[in-house]
Amino acid sequence: MTEHVERVPIGIWSELPPGARWANEGISRIVGFTIEGGAKNAEFIFHVLVPRGMAETVREDLRSLAATEGVDWQVHEATEAFERDWIASNPNGVAGFSNFVAIMAAYANLHIQVSGWLNTFPHFTGSQLLTQGKAALLPDAIPYDFPIGWDYEHYWSDEGEWVRWLRIAQETLRDAEAVVAHSKHVATRHGVKLLGLDQRSICINPHAPPDLSSLLPFVTNRQKTKATRDCAAAILRRFAEERSISYLRDFPFEEVKFAFVATQERITKNVGRAALAINRMLRRDRVSLKLLMTTPVHWGADWTLLPSLLEAQQLQFDVLSLPDVPREVHAALFHCAEVTIHPSFYEGIVGTLTFYESVSVGTPCIMGRGPHVDELLETEPELEPLVFDPYDVEGMVKLINEVIDNPSKALATQLPAYERRLERGWDQAARVYANAASGKARGGW
Repeated sequence: MTEHVERVPIGIWSELPPGARWANEGISRIVGFTIEGGAKNAEFIFHVLVPRGMAETVREDLRSLAATEGVDWQVHEATEAFERDWIASNPNGVAGFSNFVAIMAAYANLHIQVSGWLNTFPHFTGSQLLTQGKAALLPDAIPYDFPIGWDYEHYWSDEGEWVRWLRIAQETLRDAEAVVAHSKHVATRHGVKLLGLDQRSICINPHAPPDLSSLLPFVTNRQKTKATRDCAAAILRRFAEERSISYLRDFPFEEVKFAFVATQERITKNVGRAALAINRMLRRDRVSLKLLMTTPVHWGADWTLLPSLLEAQQLQFDVLSLPDVPREVHAALFHCAEVTIHPSFYEGIVGTLTFYESVSVGTPCIMGRGPHVDELLETEPELEPLVFDPYDVEGMVKLINEVIDNPSKALATQLPAYERRLERGWDQAARVYANAASGKARGGW
């Protein structure tokens, strides 16, 4: 008889309110990968606490994981009755905290027994009200490296958003028993130099490479065939039908060549230059290639090149936005694409999630150079030929053409690096998170 081992309960704290983006957001994906890692090692059960009204959104996403609800994870929110009773008992609230986070913390302290908490963002202040130990994630502080483009009054004045973020993050991170960063460059530049943290309090936990192959069971050995592209294309058409996207419901994804960008629209993501590269290839060089992206288009925004480029060049049928896609559709887009482009100037991790995800289902990925890529190249120097200057659109065009002309060569270069990094799986990364939350991790590097 196999001896039953009790799972260690670990809390995950999120203050994302109802209506906020969850599926395929960076940290939300990390929560998912961590839960899958915990499922693999069967050591932990992760209790995800969210504001009331957000729970079902999170459950819907987590149910697509290779993990079992109630065994590997559970989502919690304060009940309506608890919220009502708390407000009645605390008419003045808790000084310095919003009611909704104070209610979350009170509910957690009374009803969720865990060995420790993992706060998913340093500006989620409510974790300071938790009575159990906690660790906090420090994904990055990118606006302090890329301040241009943020409206001064809203972001950089004395009470601007990023000025307040710095003050709040310092308080929240110093309240935590441990801080978890995902790379040395963030730990050094943002953790120690910007936020003034003690190096010994920071644990570096590089992301294990995501592996999307389980979402596409028809793909074997991370190879693309006509049959596998047919299957992935069927997933995409079914999604287009469900979302009533008329242009794509009969679209031949398996036949039409397209590049793929899988990121949100932020100043540092540089999506506009990827679209500009595709525009030059289409209109100037007569290369038949579309760009599909999970990036939403913020029409009228002047802080990004993307919407004005799409409008001026009438690219609405050549650069297509598919935001908020389910995990299976996300994987199918990677698999059908000729190449994935990650043009970002800066990421807080080692490498890019899109590089790992793309290669895991058989599609090569080109990456814009930044400290995240430089840290990856320290151990995987053979990836250098597939890295480009993110400011150099012509260099991007050249590299896209090279990969499209010989995708097998590019994939053969990238697959060994991906497989080596897989040796450190999400089960190990999940253990670092759990140990940090429960006070067992050691910092410093």
